[in-house]
Amino acid sequence: MDHWQKIGIIGGLGPLACANFYMRLVEMTTAGSDQEHPEVFLLSDPAIPSRLDHLLSDGPSPVEQLQDVARRLQEAGAQLIAMPSVTTQAYYDEVSAAVDVPVVDMLRVVAVGLREAGVTRPALAVTDGALKLGLLHRALVDGGLTPVYPDPATQREIQECVEMVKSGRVLEASAQLRKAIEGDWTRPGDGVVVGCTDLSPLLPELPPHVHDVTRILGRAVLDMAASR
Repeated sequence: MDHWQKIGIIGGLGPLACANFYMRLVEMTTAGSDQEHPEVFLLSDPAIPSRLDHLLSDGPSPVEQLQDVARRLQEAGAQLIAMPSVTTQAYYDEVSAAVDVPVVDMLRVVAVGLREAGVTRPALAVTDGALKLGLLHRALVDGGLTPVYPDPATQREIQECVEMVKSGRVLEASAQLRKAIEGDWTRPGDGVVVGCTDLSPLLPELPPHVHDVTRILGRAVLDMAASR
């Protein structure tokens, strides 16, 4: 529809997480027909080098390929671009500099979205890599929030969920994640946050006290795309 800006999605970060992000966009769009949905370009490039390997060790940089995908999305007609991956936000400035259209700042919109939902002490379910990098932690603290983290045993269970997803054991991972986010470690918080887009597909239905970074990003992207 003419009232939507065209949305570009940098995919492959990983593939299931980005496909899930697109599905959430479709589900959250208010439309009376297929023709009333926004036009979306999703370019999934699983060959983009591992962001964690680059950030935490001596792996190859993904910057050039991320920038290339962003340019190709812009050339296809995208008027705003989303990167549905918390870790990939480490390259936000480099990707933004490569194109002339807005790239959505996922870390900022997650912090704003949680604040607007009344969450001040988010109990974060994130990967080991996310814990080490601290990208989401810093964004939440800068936004005035106080993150709460799992005990070591629960953190191992959450990390195992991501590894199960990437090996195709989705049902097993879903059951384990649901158990992990109901643990006692969440009690000091006022809301549980699924803080990794690789974990988001494991929760197709969210309990009222659980928030998901994929859905928060999706809502922000749709709001931006509708404000042309």
